[in-house]
Amino acid sequence: MKENAERNRIKRENRIMKYTALLCYCVIVMLFSACASHAQISTRTETINGVEYVLHTVTKGQTLYSLSKLYQCDINDLSAANPGSDAGLKEGQVVRVPKAKATAVKPGQRTHEVKKKETLFSIAKQYDVEVNDLIAANPGSDQGVKKGQMLIIPGPKPKVEAIVLDRDYFIHKVQAGETIYSITKKYNIPQEALYQLNDGLKDGLKAEMEIRIPGAKPAESNAIGVLPRATDGKVEVRGPMYEKRYDIALMLPFYANYKDTMESRDKKLREVSVQMMRGAMMAADTLEKYGLKANVHIYDVLDNKKMIAPIVAKSEMNEVDVVIGPTFKEPLKELTQWAKNRDTHVVVPVQQPATVLLQSPNMSKAVAGPTTQWITTARYIHKTYPGAQMVLVNSKNLDDMKSVSAFKDEWKVLTGDSMITEVVVAEVSSLNLKDKIKAGKKNIVVVPTNDKKVINAVFRTLGDGDIVVFGNESWEDMEIISVANRNKYRLHYPLTTYYDTTDPMVSKWMEQYRKRYRSEPGKFAALGYDLVLFYGMGLKQFGHDFPNHMEEIKAKTIGDQFDYYKTGSESGFENKYIHIIGTSDFEEKQVNQ
Repeated sequence: MKENAERNRIKRENRIMKYTALLCYCVIVMLFSACASHAQISTRTETINGVEYVLHTVTKGQTLYSLSKLYQCDINDLSAANPGSDAGLKEGQVVRVPKAKATAVKPGQRTHEVKKKETLFSIAKQYDVEVNDLIAANPGSDQGVKKGQMLIIPGPKPKVEAIVLDRDYFIHKVQAGETIYSITKKYNIPQEALYQLNDGLKDGLKAEMEIRIPGAKPAESNAIGVLPRATDGKVEVRGPMYEKRYDIALMLPFYANYKDTMESRDKKLREVSVQMMRGAMMAADTLEKYGLKANVHIYDVLDNKKMIAPIVAKSEMNEVDVVIGPTFKEPLKELTQWAKNRDTHVVVPVQQPATVLLQSPNMSKAVAGPTTQWITTARYIHKTYPGAQMVLVNSKNLDDMKSVSAFKDEWKVLTGDSMITEVVVAEVSSLNLKDKIKAGKKNIVVVPTNDKKVINAVFRTLGDGDIVVFGNESWEDMEIISVANRNKYRLHYPLTTYYDTTDPMVSKWMEQYRKRYRSEPGKFAALGYDLVLFYGMGLKQFGHDFPNHMEEIKAKTIGDQFDYYKTGSESGFENKYIHIIGTSDFEEKQVNQ
């Protein structure tokens, strides 16, 4: 009787937890949907004494200033047409906008009210428009935008048809250890072109095989090398290799039992987790179309290692083949101990120290760490800007030292000498880079730091010249870097997740996401989709042996490329691929494709 009572109690608690999580998820969806609305321009008009006015009904939070921006009308003209309005507006009040003084929004254009922390770059990405088109529609915006400012969003440009490769080719003899992915990156060609020119490579890629490469043969010195690779230490597979159905678990911080007073950091983590979950669910549908049946299990795991034991004790966890998460270090350690006794692969989906892979051969880190990012950046600079003047800014910040050392060490390997002018920041107020810039020469300024004071000082003291600045991944949305400086100094930075919204496949996926969830997909939605798709395709193609075939997995991902290398014979895998984003003519795009 006691056992039955205990089982019933556990069932009741599980039902309550599921209902609570479902309720919280619904609330999150409603909150996200509520945030999607934008200010609307009125079409109602009225003529008084021969003057035509647009009649606008004030909504909550709108001011005379925001209305002047919304209708592109001088605030003085607006005030004169509405006596007393300079004392403030009330919700529901009708404001007359002189139609002759207002700039009409053209067909296909929209308006957007700038929110906190938004930049021209983030707004342009949100609406899938070019930054320079956004600036042209909003004169003066290249100097920065402020919260509450109204912007006109231009209509999207027509899609440009893809360029078809010509049929010229040269012969490449495959070397031991080379893969299809490494060859396409070496010669900067799409994988599809390689398959088309080589009859689909039906027999796979083998050493000494001669294959056709489209285009003209580049100089061998331009080829980018690869990170060191462990030559042994295969992942052991026990039990059946293939299954009829696979199980993938997401262990992310959903904060299902959240409170209104939760910290902004936790709210952000919750939003990231919800996006990843949505992307994962879409990937499960895609996998089913490819013939792979996968169950996706969702678990709420916060920064508490005690949350792991109750989860792995569930009977369903005996069937799990891949776990994505947790995102926090201590719960990840607990899960790793459990996974070592099973054939369960653990995927680290966020930035974590490379040490998490030690003694964990059946684990992969999907995000390239700072060291890997700066090694790859050094190789890109060496290949793209030969003979340039190199200036390395060393902030002396302990968190930045690994990045600085990684860049310097790799540069010495590439050049045989340091060949770098290193500027060590003793005091930010005394930093001056003007005397380090050489006139009439290409100058590359490398700044591996997130210290905002140092970054401000760098842009303040650079001066003029042919200068290209390379910064950290966090610089993508850093508000202190103005649009003008991003363009003037052709800002470059590495990204681990980047999706090209002009790609037809990506655009289609984004539309499916919007239709399904009634919200805008972000990079974490793409990450969730890509992770589940990649590892799901790995299971389909190689079963539980997929960790020993990481470079051979074929998956059409949205915003992430996976190029894994084994960090040691008894350790796991790290993804070494990064997207390098460059700025030119107010446009950001990937430059290392």
